[in-house]
Amino acid sequence: MPTRDAAAYAILTLLLLFVAVNLQAGWVYAVDALLIGFAVAGWVTTYAAVRPVPVSRSMPAEVVEGGTFPVTLCVGPVRWTRFFVQMTDEVPGCDPGGVFIPAVGRRAEAVTYRTTARRRGVYTVTSLEVRSEGVSGLFRLRRALAVPGAITILPRYAALRSFPLPGRRGQELTPFPQPARTGVDVAGVRDFREGDDPTRIHWRSTARRGYLVVREFEREVMSAAAVIIDSRPLGDPEGFEDLIRAAASVSHFITHRGMPAIIAFSRGSRAAITTTGWMDSLRTLAAVERDGELTPADLCAALPPGTAAVVFTPSADAAAAVAAGGTPVTAVLTGTESSGGLLLEAMGVPVRVLRPGEEVGACLES
Repeated sequence: MPTRDAAAYAILTLLLLFVAVNLQAGWVYAVDALLIGFAVAGWVTTYAAVRPVPVSRSMPAEVVEGGTFPVTLCVGPVRWTRFFVQMTDEVPGCDPGGVFIPAVGRRAEAVTYRTTARRRGVYTVTSLEVRSEGVSGLFRLRRALAVPGAITILPRYAALRSFPLPGRRGQELTPFPQPARTGVDVAGVRDFREGDDPTRIHWRSTARRGYLVVREFEREVMSAAAVIIDSRPLGDPEGFEDLIRAAASVSHFITHRGMPAIIAFSRGSRAAITTTGWMDSLRTLAAVERDGELTPADLCAALPPGTAAVVFTPSADAAAAVAAGGTPVTAVLTGTESSGGLLLEAMGVPVRVLRPGEEVGACLES
């Protein structure tokens, strides 16, 4: 479509044509012809620039919320050179980015922009926008090109020095000793943890998953602590995101002390419960949405008897209901429910409150 400059350009061209007709001056005809030719060249180059062009996108499969990462677009090759190509790429959950390519020719052009992951989640991207104003800037065209991709934005977390795990005395401050492997049968594999013997790395699983995995022996299977997330649409969305970041921080604390983490939440009326290591717990938390219907007490009922639970909820009453059922509980609440923590403390439940504007790690350790 024409830009605002195109209207003024057209009026100038018509005025020169009027002058040329009245004066019968050849040089005025020549100038007018040049103006018309320039406009035609602008239209042709604009149309050619937005024609379908081979584009591929390269970016990390996983990033942590708040992290900056590069996105590389490989454009071309094309048979006929395209000029002044602009591309706008909007990866969901990230800041939009754009690139400008002066010319796309017979060789592929790789251009990179940097963006920041703003919101955790599992996202797919289907297209990007290519637009151009050609060599003249008188016309503007745009087109969406299919460039599929996927990215998982993992929740931000803090490496906690201490946290009151429910049902434990002192162990929440000291890493669990690694068990001896002599005479113990292999029970499976798990994520690598600090202090693991490097000789226990399972290289085949490591190559397949892309991160270190070690063999797990029967003797080292320990009681897990459940991370229960109240995924009902309660409270404000940003408060829910703080709860997810807190859950990621506690999962890091649990798994780096020799225990697996049980992640429990609800999708609609169905309970989703997984026993995971560190990286898998982040991937699980990245996919949690505020679409659940089950209460934390309902989720606790689906766990093995005697499982201790860290409950992340905007409702102090929901955490109190879990404690009333006899389950060892630590409650993590949002700032809007800070007053409800007094009731929980009276019941002997350790409480941590996520205060708006403060770092999640500082709130969990206070």
